Amino acid sequence: MAFMKYLWTIIICIPVTCGQVLYYTVSEESALGTLIGNIAIDANLSSDDLTREYIFLSQSNPLTSLFQLDEKTGSLSVGMRIDRESLAECKFVTECLLNLDVICRNSGSFYQKVNLKIKILDINDNSPTFPDGSVNLSVSEGSLVGTSFPIEGAVDRDSGHYSVNNYMVVPQTAPFSVQFQKNVDGSSRVRLVLNKTLDREIQPSYQFQVVAEDGGAPANVGTLLVFVTVLDINDQQPVFSQSQYNVTVDEDVAVNTTILTLTAKDDDEGLNGDVIYSLSPRQDEKILKLFQIVPTSGALQVKESLIFEPGKQYRIIVEASDRAKQPLMSQTQITVNVRDTHNNPPRIKVDLLSNTDKAQILEGASPNAPIAHVTVDDPDTGYNGNINCSIRSEKFQLQKFNVLEYKVVLFQPLDREVQSEYTITVLCQDEGTPPLNASSTFKVTVLDENDHDPVFTKPGYVVQTQEDNNIGSSLIRVSASDKDIGKNAEITYKLQPTRYNFLIDPKTGLISAQFRLDREETSLIKLYVLAIDGGSPARTGTASVVIRITDINDNKPEFQNDSFEFAIQENAPKYTSVGLLIATDKDENKKVTFSLLPQYNGGIPFEILPNGTIRTTEVLDREAIAKYQFTVVASDSGSPPLQSSAKITVDVLDMNDNDPIFMFPSDNNSTVIISYQTLPHTVIAHLDTRDIDEGLNATVTYVTRDRNYSHLFQLNSLSGRLILMRELTTTEIGKYKLSIIAQDKGTPPRTTERTMTIIVTSQQIPDGVSAPDDHKYFLIAIAISCVTIVIAVVIVLTICLIKRADRLRQKYHEQQKIEPYSEISAQRFHENTLDSLHCSGMLDKDSPEHQLYPVLHSSTMDSQISTKGITANLGQDDKIHHQLTPFTLQHVLRSSNSYRPGSQLVRKEKDSTSDRSGELTPSDSGRGGSEDDLNNSILLSHSSSIDFENTKHNSPRKELSFSTFNRPSLMLHGSSLNAKDHLQQKGTYPCNKLSPQQRNSAVVFQRQESLYSDAGSYCGHDDSTTTSGSYVLDQEDVFDGLNSSLHRGQCIV
Repeated sequence: MAFMKYLWTIIICIPVTCGQVLYYTVSEESALGTLIGNIAIDANLSSDDLTREYIFLSQSNPLTSLFQLDEKTGSLSVGMRIDRESLAECKFVTECLLNLDVICRNSGSFYQKVNLKIKILDINDNSPTFPDGSVNLSVSEGSLVGTSFPIEGAVDRDSGHYSVNNYMVVPQTAPFSVQFQKNVDGSSRVRLVLNKTLDREIQPSYQFQVVAEDGGAPANVGTLLVFVTVLDINDQQPVFSQSQYNVTVDEDVAVNTTILTLTAKDDDEGLNGDVIYSLSPRQDEKILKLFQIVPTSGALQVKESLIFEPGKQYRIIVEASDRAKQPLMSQTQITVNVRDTHNNPPRIKVDLLSNTDKAQILEGASPNAPIAHVTVDDPDTGYNGNINCSIRSEKFQLQKFNVLEYKVVLFQPLDREVQSEYTITVLCQDEGTPPLNASSTFKVTVLDENDHDPVFTKPGYVVQTQEDNNIGSSLIRVSASDKDIGKNAEITYKLQPTRYNFLIDPKTGLISAQFRLDREETSLIKLYVLAIDGGSPARTGTASVVIRITDINDNKPEFQNDSFEFAIQENAPKYTSVGLLIATDKDENKKVTFSLLPQYNGGIPFEILPNGTIRTTEVLDREAIAKYQFTVVASDSGSPPLQSSAKITVDVLDMNDNDPIFMFPSDNNSTVIISYQTLPHTVIAHLDTRDIDEGLNATVTYVTRDRNYSHLFQLNSLSGRLILMRELTTTEIGKYKLSIIAQDKGTPPRTTERTMTIIVTSQQIPDGVSAPDDHKYFLIAIAISCVTIVIAVVIVLTICLIKRADRLRQKYHEQQKIEPYSEISAQRFHENTLDSLHCSGMLDKDSPEHQLYPVLHSSTMDSQISTKGITANLGQDDKIHHQLTPFTLQHVLRSSNSYRPGSQLVRKEKDSTSDRSGELTPSDSGRGGSEDDLNNSILLSHSSSIDFENTKHNSPRKELSFSTFNRPSLMLHGSSLNAKDHLQQKGTYPCNKLSPQQRNSAVVFQRQESLYSDAGSYCGHDDSTTTSGSYVLDQEDVFDGLNSSLHRGQCIV
């Protein structure tokens, strides 16, 4: 042990120099002068300079007084006793580190500061101590095993491992054990736990020690003396000291004189052991009239004067009961004998010191505290005047104060909760023969102190209530009592905080819910109620309240979906399961039954079992009904039950259960009659069947058993068309029977066989009779295809013409930049044109055909060319705008030199555009012309009046010829001139070969066409397109083209 103490006093010195900061370690309680370290050496400040010295900066640091510093050598040692626990820097910290500053200087300019950090090590020099040396506990004998009682824990000034580490109970035979939990600040929360059942009547109290140990070796200990008082419960009945009493009294005994004081003992405590006395009501009324008993003291007194009667005795039955809520009772009998005598008893006078009708004393009053003053006198003399007084009480005693004077003082400690009021009887008796006595009784009230916690009637309450309660509805009333009285017993109730919104009345303890309970959310809630008395300081009791929430039917069953779809094969047997429905219910009544709505009962071939199984009630036929829709109801088992519904759709799947039915041939119509002149590949019959199944089960194919007629007739297995394969001869006239089988594509397939008759007759087909309808339909299809192709060709040609107009417009803009247009009036243009024609011999001014634009007769409108006149108008930009009808444009293009059959179109030298050009010139923007372009263009309306029906090929534009079109013939004064009949090899017709009338008409036609054909040649047949659909012809182009055509002297047909 001495060696261990020596080890603790060893100084651990670890010098570390880090920028003139030195670290040292020293244990507390080290001996004075113990060396800690040498600053000069550790800080590398050693020198031969004799004037160098080391000084503490102690003015602002009182900790320097703990250490001693040698000014010359720099040696640091312990200067005084170091107690780590008393240093403010070491409280509530794990590591105690002291900061000191030392100055090293000499007589010269050397001056340096060194910082010292000294760590104070803790030793186990303190024992655990309890705040009080003892503690008193009151434990009910009815307490359950495992009940715990808090006590103040011990505190050890040492830190870390040397602080309080363990608690134990000594001796171990005590019916308690100890549990503890260390706090962060080093204190402990300690609770005594009851290990055995207590019986106050066997052992009313216990005394033991709670020992606290620290972690030292050996450990230091601290003790707490515990006094446990076992509180009583009412399990014992009062017991009289005697089963019978005998007493003799003088007949002249004074009224209210106590003749006997009964004593009954109740081993219980408090109200349970507080005995009260009474006369039994079931006895002679004379007894009740002559005697009385003080309830609290048991003093039997004379109520009225007694009369001596020889041999007469009074038998009195007295009851003793406790003050418990359910009191226990016992009885005894007193025999009173009346003696014949006459003397004077002593007289007693009691003065209460509280100046009230009852004496008062604090329950915590110390012994010998006075409560009353007693004075006695007796008029008798001698022995009859000698008085001896006594008091009947266990808690109080009578002390002689003076001659015939006494004082009543406290003898034993009081506990108001055990007995709050005492009845004290002062009895005085003289020494006469027989001696006479007198008594005086007064009450003592014990004043309360707040020394008891409120106690609930139950340690735990359990209440059961339904969910979906009314907000604010009451749940349970808790009640607590306090053995104290007055303000110390005024209890206020309070709930410990919880996440649920409950409210407790602070006065009545009535707990109510301020929200709707929902069992589906939580079925059990536990609350803790506090009962706080009004004492100072207040004391608190705690009880738990468990709320069990019962279920009501407030949730409907829930289907997985709002609607369900099932499928079942038709012809399935009766009671075949279609599907299973599932619905859940959050309530406790989880049993869910399923049913159909009443309107569906018997109306649909389905039933639903209570478990949700849907099954058929009859065999289903898809051909009758293919889909069923109905509603199913799910009901829970609540009262009343809640319901929810779901839509059910059942699709009946098809199976191949129906044969194909022939519509033709039928029983009434199974014969086909044809002529032997019927054309080959003619559909002579169309078989027709019906199958009421669906899908492949309703898809019918046809086959014939007779292969002998396959060279004559062919049956299309899919369409059912019966076709004549070749021409018939007269030798094949006759009757043919074909056996036809109709078979569906079901699995397995179903078939129907029918025989039809084909009669080939010798009847000839008239010339006016049209081909069969199928042949007509075939021709219509071919015609529609041709029209479609022609329309496509027209669209392509239209695009090409638009592109050419765009090129013309571009060329016009280029030429306008080079030279301005000359102003030519419309009249001059007309006259020049007529003069040129006349001079060339092509036009006779006197002929009625002098008009430039002849009008065709209405009778020849369908086959002749109808042209409109050209209207020449001069715009502001000196252009001629020509509006042409589509038909005029068509014939102009036909009769132009540039479009002779077999010749190529004339192109300008710089025209590099392909003959099939779909390309765009740089001027082609893919948009419509500007407003100026539109005003300066020749609008060409593209009409469907051009007949392209007989066009077989879309020839390249390079070889473009209009000879392939059906041209209407020109009617020349009643004679028809067909361009096709009069075309020569080069596509020209000389004027001298024509009659004058024909020549004039031709010239007119030539005059019109050459005007535009030369204009087209001049423009180079540009293929540029424009979305405006217009052609632009310059004034010079039109005029020059007209003259060139007239000078050539050719008639363009």
